[in-house]
Amino acid sequence: MRYGVVRVSPDLLPPNVQRRLIEAAGCDIVLEERQPTTASQRNLFHLLYGLKRGDEVLVHALAAFEATTGELARLLRHFFEAGVTLRVTGGSRTESLSPEGPIPRALVMLADHETSRPLREPTRRRPRIKDAPLTQHQLKFARDMHRRGHSMRAIGLLFQLAPNEVAELIRGRNGPASAEAEPDDLRP
Repeated sequence: MRYGVVRVSPDLLPPNVQRRLIEAAGCDIVLEERQPTTASQRNLFHLLYGLKRGDEVLVHALAAFEATTGELARLLRHFFEAGVTLRVTGGSRTESLSPEGPIPRALVMLADHETSRPLREPTRRRPRIKDAPLTQHQLKFARDMHRRGHSMRAIGLLFQLAPNEVAELIRGRNGPASAEAEPDDLRP
């Protein structure tokens, strides 16, 4: 059975173009995700891990799996072990990863690394330096906001800090520009 995976993503062509390319490659069933959610991602991977020898998966690009490199390595390793072929239809020619022969060693190492590492939540924020959570410019802006009547909570939301951290910085206890703080400008 040939399964096609179509996904809405800014990294991919529009879904109707993906579908057309996959159907032209001879797909039997198209799995299209219109509203990407965690549950739909989990269901897709559950289906993909349940494929059997002789099945094929067609995608326009690896981005259709919406997975990390480690998750992709684990999936591809499973495809090799289960006898599933992966065909990537995007680009000038169709690339095929068939399960004949030994699993590429690099793929095995990536999959083992992903399996053995502890689970971590993906973070997109830069970690803050504990000594100086705000630059001098940001601190001055926070003080100006406080003078204009903005709450510590509102200022904290802007700079992604707790309200009590903002209060300490504005009062000059932890900030690098504590000499700039004028007691008349600060309200309790």
